[in-house]
Amino acid sequence: MNNLLEVRDLTKHYTSRHGFAGKRVVRAVNGVSFEIAPGEALGLVGESGCGKSTLGRCIARLYNVTSGSVTFDGTDITRLGGRALRPIRAGLQMIFQDPYASLNPRRRVGEIIAEPLHVHHRGNKAAMTARVASLLSDVGLGPEALTRFPHEFSGGQRQRIGIARALALDPKLIIADEPVSALDVSVQAQIVNLLADLQRDRGLAYLFIAHDLGVVRQIADRVAVMYLGGIVEIGPVASVFGSPAHPYTRALLDAVPVADPALTHRDRIRLAGDPPNPANPPSGCAFHPRCAWATAECRTVKPLLRTLADGRETACHHPLTARVEPADR
Repeated sequence: MNNLLEVRDLTKHYTSRHGFAGKRVVRAVNGVSFEIAPGEALGLVGESGCGKSTLGRCIARLYNVTSGSVTFDGTDITRLGGRALRPIRAGLQMIFQDPYASLNPRRRVGEIIAEPLHVHHRGNKAAMTARVASLLSDVGLGPEALTRFPHEFSGGQRQRIGIARALALDPKLIIADEPVSALDVSVQAQIVNLLADLQRDRGLAYLFIAHDLGVVRQIADRVAVMYLGGIVEIGPVASVFGSPAHPYTRALLDAVPVADPALTHRDRIRLAGDPPNPANPPSGCAFHPRCAWATAECRTVKPLLRTLADGRETACHHPLTARVEPADR
């Protein structure tokens, strides 16, 4: 089966002026590669500032990339722009984190959802009206929403409107950028269930960006873990979450609160310090300043993604699945 999305060595650097020291380069995304099959949901997790949202927006071509390539549905879209990119937009849509900021407050909901149909000339006015009403029904909203403004809805309802807009052109892939992080916990579950139902019914593929590992576990088939602009582990959700190979992955899982004290691991990894500055990343493995397993090799040699026995990939010289004891630091 051909992949729907292929990302190869994707890099996004920003150049900024830094006082009297001149310019500095911020390495937001640094050589990321992965693929998504048709109908597959890939979760993308990591700390705030690791480059998740930047990566998603580069793939959606909202940001230009510094280097690397993005191939969607067999077409290299890395350098496309303007009219050449417009047909691609129909198959590649995005759901944004803030369901209010992503909706035009001056337009009614019916107009917001119909806008992609107008841009891509999908039917006459009657057909568009019927299509919008159908989309609202698909996301759990009634026809009365057509004439209302975004501020008249709750956060969860606004996110449903954003989802309806993303579905308007029958996309093959949706990039969901933290789609539930701004919602109440009970509403989060409703939206995640809605997205799962839409994936099943429409055969959608997702790049699901989140920091909530529980949400990713529920909706994703595979998960990629990002740290300081790069992927440090990628594989099936059951394998990565059940037996993490990279120390950072384990640290993320150990940070998840456990309601039952009896189930709390006594040997949890607790991260020390803050993530390094992407404008001045450490040598070797980017995680080594915070890693209890770091060796001299980790401090000098950058690890590349390599395939483990169970098929997942990890960028670590001493994967935890090899049962290496923590090094003296």
